[in-house]
Amino acid sequence: MRTLLRNGRILDPSQNLDMVGSVLIENDQVIEVGEVADLENIDEVYDCTDLWITPGLVDMHVHLREPGDEHKETIITGTQAAAAGGYTTICCMPNTNPPLDNPAIIDFILDRAASPEAGGVFVAPVGALTKGLNGKELSNLAAMKRAGIVAASDEGFPIQDSQMMNRAMVFCNQIGLPIMAHSDDASLSKGGSMNEGAMSAMLGLKGIPRTSEEISTMRNCLLSLHTGCAVHIMRVSTWGAVEIIRLVKSLGAPVTCEICPMHFVFTEDDIGDFDTKFKMQPPLRTKVDIDLLTQGLQDGTIDCIASDHSPHASHEVDVPFDEAPFGASTIEATLGVTLTYLTHPGVLSPLETIRKLSTVPAEILNLDGGTLKPEELPVAQITVIDPNIEWTFDRNKSFSKSKNTPFHKMKLKGKAMLTFSGSEIYRDAHFPSERYAIYM
Repeated sequence: MRTLLRNGRILDPSQNLDMVGSVLIENDQVIEVGEVADLENIDEVYDCTDLWITPGLVDMHVHLREPGDEHKETIITGTQAAAAGGYTTICCMPNTNPPLDNPAIIDFILDRAASPEAGGVFVAPVGALTKGLNGKELSNLAAMKRAGIVAASDEGFPIQDSQMMNRAMVFCNQIGLPIMAHSDDASLSKGGSMNEGAMSAMLGLKGIPRTSEEISTMRNCLLSLHTGCAVHIMRVSTWGAVEIIRLVKSLGAPVTCEICPMHFVFTEDDIGDFDTKFKMQPPLRTKVDIDLLTQGLQDGTIDCIASDHSPHASHEVDVPFDEAPFGASTIEATLGVTLTYLTHPGVLSPLETIRKLSTVPAEILNLDGGTLKPEELPVAQITVIDPNIEWTFDRNKSFSKSKNTPFHKMKLKGKAMLTFSGSEIYRDAHFPSERYAIYM
């Protein structure tokens, strides 16, 4: 089978490539990029004029909820949503029920993700750093790495004991396993539901101080510096955390970090009349934070953009604000939100946008993805994007089981039109039928 993606703007940060050209896929692999010479025996053609052809998007931070919370999301619905969002590889978090803390459950995740009913994207599990995510005893990380985990994390239940975190970093450094750290000092954040400040006082809600994130970020970064363990700081939300990360990077710490779309779009003011769709962990901060987070994106302190797709059932969020769970369904909107709020305003160039959505996440976790280099990956991972299409995100048309999203009814500019993982796994309804041809 020979498939030609023709006349698109090819954006491949792994090759520093920004050009108009074509991509040829043969037997599910990219075999030629740019000026494609061999046009014989083409089976199907996609006309990508005025569209972007990029490496498949990579999401480092996704909650698939299975096993244990299938009423929120499943591996099947979550991977289908990922494909619709333009993603070809996603990393699923370990705070399931039971947690992903042993090789058998890792095998289960990989088997489910490979099933014909799933969305066709690659699922890279992140293992629980400690057994049961209890912060007391390390999981069998070496065995889980052999089973297929790409990192370890205390996601949802951050390790509070610094000695325990130091021990975890020493061990993970020995076996070459990155740690993805949820930075939160629970002694400061316990019982809080939004950013601590004038808005929380006005609404009568217990606040979460920015210091809860910043103190934990500093601890994790310093331990990374002293142990040499690669640490990825998840969902940075304050300007102070960015400054800390910038400092330790300058000292040589192997630290990377991510930002999620909620934290460069919304502020605490959006909570308004106790709208639980805006209850996040870490909480939405202030306009000053957004301005300085944006600078961190531009200068490279913030390495990548992740969705933190955190689905919940409707009955779980239709409760008083302080009783609602943290998180939102975001994976299908992340690309459009990024293009609308960062790329089109000129905060990030198109190439830098794809770098942060694809190439860098793959590099951080050593994943097979993030590139269009011929025959580099086992199968072609490609996303075709219409950067200029204007559309409105509708949660009721989402593939995700969850509808708790702050992006509902948001007008966006830019969307994934086609997603390939070997072959086509998603085609958007907006992709014109006349742009596709089959030759028999």
